[in-house]
Amino acid sequence: MLDILRRGAQSWGIKILFGIIIAVFVLAFGMNRMQNDKGSVVATVNDIPIIFSQYQDRLQRSLEMARSQNPNLTAEILAQMGFKKQILEQMITEELMLQEAAVLGLTVSKEELAKEIHLIPAFQNEGKVFDAATYQKVLQANNLTPGRFESDFMRTLIMDKLVTYLGLPGRLNEDQARDFHTYSRSTAVVSYVMYPWARFQDQVKATDDKIAAYYEAHKAEYAVPALARIAYLELNPATLSDESSVTGSEAETYYAEHKDDFRIEEQVNARHILVRVDDGAPEADVAKAMAKIKAAQAELKAGKSFHDVAAKYTEDPSGNENGGTLGWFGRGRMVKAFEDAAFALEKSSVSEPVRTQFGIHLIKVEDKKPAGYQAYADVEAAIKTLLAQDRAAETLQDRLDQALELILAGEGLQSIAKSIGLKREVQESEFFTRERAPRELPELAPENVATLFELPLNATTQSPLTLKDGYLLATKVEQTAATTKTLNEVKEAISAAVVREEALKMAKIQADNDLATLRGGGTGGAKATETAPFGRQGSIPGLGANPGLVAAAFKAEPGTWLPESYAFTDGYVLARAVRTTPPAVDEWEQEKEIWLNALNQRAEQQVVQAAVSEMRAKADIRITNPAVIEN
Repeated sequence: MLDILRRGAQSWGIKILFGIIIAVFVLAFGMNRMQNDKGSVVATVNDIPIIFSQYQDRLQRSLEMARSQNPNLTAEILAQMGFKKQILEQMITEELMLQEAAVLGLTVSKEELAKEIHLIPAFQNEGKVFDAATYQKVLQANNLTPGRFESDFMRTLIMDKLVTYLGLPGRLNEDQARDFHTYSRSTAVVSYVMYPWARFQDQVKATDDKIAAYYEAHKAEYAVPALARIAYLELNPATLSDESSVTGSEAETYYAEHKDDFRIEEQVNARHILVRVDDGAPEADVAKAMAKIKAAQAELKAGKSFHDVAAKYTEDPSGNENGGTLGWFGRGRMVKAFEDAAFALEKSSVSEPVRTQFGIHLIKVEDKKPAGYQAYADVEAAIKTLLAQDRAAETLQDRLDQALELILAGEGLQSIAKSIGLKREVQESEFFTRERAPRELPELAPENVATLFELPLNATTQSPLTLKDGYLLATKVEQTAATTKTLNEVKEAISAAVVREEALKMAKIQADNDLATLRGGGTGGAKATETAPFGRQGSIPGLGANPGLVAAAFKAEPGTWLPESYAFTDGYVLARAVRTTPPAVDEWEQEKEIWLNALNQRAEQQVVQAAVSEMRAKADIRITNPAVIEN
């Protein structure tokens, strides 16, 4: 909440409003500190307690946020993550930082607090001015009191000051940042000779002994995991609904009462021809663009098709292929000048030249649709589906209970589907593993996949598994044990692997022998191929990735052979350094601020992390109630 609210802060004014915030802060912050003395203690940090109620509140808020981002988070997953312990560790780190800030004399005044809150866009009205009513409303929507929010916000601001203070020694000056930029953006070029393994494959024989040895050495690669397959029913409003139960009069009533849901905006279907010219371009450039658009206009008036003229003249890349087609669009989708011209045109007419920030356009309106409402006949089926699903949603729990009773009575899924009025018949999945959900049910949570996988053969789930909008009932219909493919099954693939492996060894021997000659001053017979430029972190054009070759290329003197042969998919390579090139000066000027900010942020994080680690090492931290972080 705090981080979200602080984004986009702007300059402040209207100081009289600060009094509202400050008064609330003085009362509530003091009360919050007094309340800290109540309740059991979870941990102490240099004898300062972390109160259970504080920890519980933080845990709950963090849990709500985590589940809003990942609805499939279960208690088991949270336990594996050590979620409860993570939250306590965060609170311990914050307390350490606040204590360090106090030692350093870093504080936030009430005026500073008010100023920062005033800058939060979420608390501002349409005029971008702090609004007390909006402030109260936003906090209330997030289950926060002003006192609680301001207390937490002040702590955050103090920690921000500490982070800035601690991070200062790690900040880089412009020369240091430029060195990083030069290092990272420099490129290298090499010339290389490839020794492909295919050149030596005819010299290799994959004997039975070699194949058997390879199979034993790589047996794990031929393992086939245990598999399962299920039959299943999905119980949700869509599968339980019955459109035939919805009468025509019910659908008509819904249409009348919700007519705004079926409103359609005014639309045009248009094409355009664009000749590009920038805003503020010299008059000569504008005149040149206008002459070109006038030439296109003249051809249209002479009777040529808009499609053909667009293909000839337009500078919109897609327009060259589709004759300038834009398709249907409503108001608010195009820039205003273009939109005004398009909607003012009659069907099949072409505009005069229209200037926008993109250039000069000719617009043809192919068709128009007035604003209005979708006809009832066009939406009747959709309305009946919606109403039927709403009814089904109301009966979903009862029908689920009925299905579970039938399972306990020994009924099969097909019989259950018929009894509860399920519209969709029993489905069957493809094979799946314990770790991977059935392809047909990708939203299943991992623990539910495991539950299905562990069902005994022909057994049915005794409790429903949750899906996004309903439930799943399933019977395991087939299972296979984990196995390993036999040698005969993979013999052909292994034979090819043996040939390739042996041929690669021969390619390396040949490359290494030639390298010794080349580095000794001899000449090689093969012609070298020069690469395109590549960076320190990138793949080498025409070859692929090999970090060793890349690193050596940037170290080597131009004209020298790199010190070893390098493996690639197709074989081994000998390479000679050609050149390294630093980035252009104007590239640094364009990217300077981005690099300074990114490098300083990373450096600041590293310095602060080291400082916090040192604080923890020196601190007296005691978990006084370890039960609260147990899962």
